[in-house]
Amino acid sequence: MKESKLLNKLREPAEIKAFSYEEVTDLGKEIRDCLIENVSHNGGHLASNLGVVELTMALHRIFDSPKDQIVFDVGHQCYVHKLLTGRYKDFESLRCGGGLSGFPNPDESSHDILRTGHSSTAISSAVGLLKANQLKGQDDRYVIAVVGDGAMTGGLSYEGLNNGGRMKGNLIVVLNDNDMSISVNVGAIAANLSKIRSRRWYFSFKDWLSGVTLHTPLVGKIFYRLFQKIKQSLKSFFYQGNIFEDMGFYYLGPVDGHNQQQLERVLQRAKDLKKPCLVHAKTIKGKGYLYAENQPSDFHGISSFVVETGEHGNKVKPDFSDVFGDMLCKIAKEDARICAITAAMGAGCGLTRFSEEFPDRFFDVGIAEQHALTFAGGLAKNGMKPVFAVYSSFLQRGFDQVIHDIALQGNSAVICIDRAGIVGEDGETHQGLFDIPMLLPIPGISIYAPTSYDELRALLKKCLAKDSGISAIRYPRGFEHDMVLPFDDHEADVEWMGESKELCVVSYGRQVVACLQGIRIANRPVSFLKLNRIAPIDQQVISKLMDYKRILLVEECYTRGGVGQYLGNRLMNLGYNGLYRNFGIENAFLKAGKPADLLKECGLDGENIAKMIINMENNK
Repeated sequence: MKESKLLNKLREPAEIKAFSYEEVTDLGKEIRDCLIENVSHNGGHLASNLGVVELTMALHRIFDSPKDQIVFDVGHQCYVHKLLTGRYKDFESLRCGGGLSGFPNPDESSHDILRTGHSSTAISSAVGLLKANQLKGQDDRYVIAVVGDGAMTGGLSYEGLNNGGRMKGNLIVVLNDNDMSISVNVGAIAANLSKIRSRRWYFSFKDWLSGVTLHTPLVGKIFYRLFQKIKQSLKSFFYQGNIFEDMGFYYLGPVDGHNQQQLERVLQRAKDLKKPCLVHAKTIKGKGYLYAENQPSDFHGISSFVVETGEHGNKVKPDFSDVFGDMLCKIAKEDARICAITAAMGAGCGLTRFSEEFPDRFFDVGIAEQHALTFAGGLAKNGMKPVFAVYSSFLQRGFDQVIHDIALQGNSAVICIDRAGIVGEDGETHQGLFDIPMLLPIPGISIYAPTSYDELRALLKKCLAKDSGISAIRYPRGFEHDMVLPFDDHEADVEWMGESKELCVVSYGRQVVACLQGIRIANRPVSFLKLNRIAPIDQQVISKLMDYKRILLVEECYTRGGVGQYLGNRLMNLGYNGLYRNFGIENAFLKAGKPADLLKECGLDGENIAKMIINMENNK
């Protein structure tokens, strides 16, 4: 990594308070160079971080981290914060196994307050942090929530604003607006008023006027209230209402998020007010790297790329997400009831083509998984066939809605769970390991786990042909394995292989391939049960398993609450007296790393499965 002169000096963020504006400008250039160089090697979130360089520097120049707590919503825009808080020398390890996390991590630094990786949580967390400070008598401390405009599509942000605006104290929400038109009503006049409001003389005059009127005997308070009404009337005329001020926040902005001096002036003003404030900063996603500015979506979460040309890992073949999207389009041509829903992850979930071919039946609800699922229930109730495509780690956010608004109502829906299982470099907050324990107890649900593209196509068609119940189809990130599978009935609930009655290995999804590799390495006469539908498991399948002396279930899921526990309970209730072993992932959060490395670390690769098979066979 090319050494950066100013970054290399920084040990604590407070040190940049002494920098001149010229030095801050130079530091910003070094930060952008560092971001581009490292993300080009390791992948990660580039465009969002390039857009918050000046904003993050301004925050650290005005506030005193970690005494003042900065909470990043989602957290993927924290790279600049990491560089300013003494982690420059370790930055080459970003998103690598054992290296720096791509999200805030309190284990790395006291400047990282929370492990944030999901959207719309920061304001609620900040309200809680502030109230705790107040209860401990630490009223001089500030809590700052840095929230992207996308997070404002999530309802939790407004729940936090609703409570935060009623509190007294040093709560500041910084809205990083880099794309969507949150303030469509801000025109030329409003922008000009915003410029005036960001200047020191405006604040000084306002404070002087308040002081004079409030301290003038008899008529002072009357004049103050009059001036307030005039001000509010003008604002209502020009702004046509401001939801943030309606919720109790003092609104400052919009401010140029790349104008260092203006940013610092406005943040200082927010600090001086000592009341809930919302600072609205307009930024450019990808700022400083032309390819990222022109293609911010492509450079949001990106694999390695060529810095000089902007070329990055274009897929040469379809992945599971693409196959799902193409098959859904094919089925939707024949059935006008099929609708597709996404929570701001249309491209990631393979729905781009569907959105183009069936725009009237495609619904991007924003980062609002709860609404997406309840909305799906409403669609189903009135005769449509909703398909909700969602990452496994984000489905967690809609647990109650799956139960209450779909299952309990007797509605029919298909939930396509992308990125199921171990995902990799994004770390703890993005591993897809909770969907099975979450969904298994829901009455009437059917859960499927295809291993190949052909199975995904067949199972999607099968589920969309059903007219009752919830069908969940879970599949991993990336590509199907090149290994030819000895199975051909893709719509079957289960498939068997082998004649041995001694040991039966049971698995599903991506782990089928690893288990078959393990059986080959072990070179033992072993039967194999492949679960295409992992729940419910038919009684006749359980009865057939009762004939085996030993059963080994291997799954890419937590053992607590997973398929292995479910199957084991079924067997034990029928009096199975053979040897049963369930092997999966222990109850711990998995850190960042390449999926293959994490699978091996968890013992879920072919060689380790071969050892399990041999140990089971030797355990007579």
